[in-house]
Amino acid sequence: MMIRHILNGAVAALGLLTASAGQAFEIVDKGIRIVDPWTPATLRPNLGNAVYMMIVNETSSPVYLTGAKSAAARASSLHATVFADDGVTRMLRIIEVEILPGELLVLEPEAMHIMMTTLAAPLVKDQTVPVTLTFRDLGDITVDVMVEGATAMEPRERPNPPTR
Repeated sequence: MMIRHILNGAVAALGLLTASAGQAFEIVDKGIRIVDPWTPATLRPNLGNAVYMMIVNETSSPVYLTGAKSAAARASSLHATVFADDGVTRMLRIIEVEILPGELLVLEPEAMHIMMTTLAAPLVKDQTVPVTLTFRDLGDITVDVMVEGATAMEPRERPNPPTR
């Protein structure tokens, strides 16, 4: 099952990234731009925690995000939050996400995200956690994910890349 949550068109994606220039943390590796990777702080270990970011495919071919992993958690996987008619929120595991050339994949609260389960230790505000994204044809890309406050719903503006 492929689910795409994208903003169509390279112009829109580039406009969004340009608007946040100087404020956002971003890396480019293997033609993939990753912008503002972040996760909220946790209060104790052994809980799950979501990771969010924007991913832009700057290659000339579709790419397929197939998973994630982190030493900070026993397991990590792609999920989508689904709101049912009965008011119950459910998590749907995503096997693969296609990102077409020039398109933007948004991982955000109450939508698609990376779910880390059984954390090794609490995630503390202002630390970073390495998370490795796995792409079917590109291999792995590792990014340092900034830990924000426990109630954060978006990343903070920061002029410099985070340090581990």
